[in-house]
Amino acid sequence: VLTHSQIGADHTDHNEDAFVTAEISDRHLLVAVMDGCSVGKDSHFASSLIAKVLRRIAKQTNLRSFAERTQHTTRDLLKETLRTLFTDLTRLNADLDLDYDELLSTLLLAIVDTQDRNAEIVAIGDGVIACDEEIIEFNHDNKPDYLGHHLHENFEDYWNVLTQRVSVQDFQDLALATDGVLFFRAFSHDSYRPVTDEELLTFLLIDREEGAEETAYRRKLIYIRNTFGLEPTDDLTVVRLEV
Repeated sequence: VLTHSQIGADHTDHNEDAFVTAEISDRHLLVAVMDGCSVGKDSHFASSLIAKVLRRIAKQTNLRSFAERTQHTTRDLLKETLRTLFTDLTRLNADLDLDYDELLSTLLLAIVDTQDRNAEIVAIGDGVIACDEEIIEFNHDNKPDYLGHHLHENFEDYWNVLTQRVSVQDFQDLALATDGVLFFRAFSHDSYRPVTDEELLTFLLIDREEGAEETAYRRKLIYIRNTFGLEPTDDLTVVRLEV
């Protein structure tokens, strides 16, 4: 599991992204990336809160599955995880008396079967999914439909209208990323090698990097800066599973 998160050049105070990787059963992994709404109040708070709630959900689900000796399908785990998150955020919103714009964050949530290498993924708002050689972008022109907009609704009704779902089978490489991977700009007027947006995405989310895994993405971003003269303007977060 490779992870990387960093603040973008256009942000000065907080990294508004967050991520989670946690065991949710003896064969399933919960993976998520979140991006807080920049125009929301304390935008880093929403993404961090969702990360903490998801981590607790994974821990409790794992303990309950072990105690009850129950097995869940990947799809069922995804739905029940999102249902519990929905319920918990609704309660927290009331308990903390939060304003409308304090729980606005995108969410890419995946439940991964680590034995069969399958995954069920739902994207709420913007983000990017890469699986083996395929890249899927969810782009709403900075006007994503945040989960926080729907906490007053019935969960089943909300689940049934979620269309940004992806199922992957027998993968070798799977990555979830916030939309910061789509926003790079030149930081100087010096001459550098040209590169397309597609080439950048392929380099970040598909190409494999030799060397220590814990610094793989730091090296990739240094290479992009030194070779192409580009830096991410928005906060950038990637969680990647390589077999």
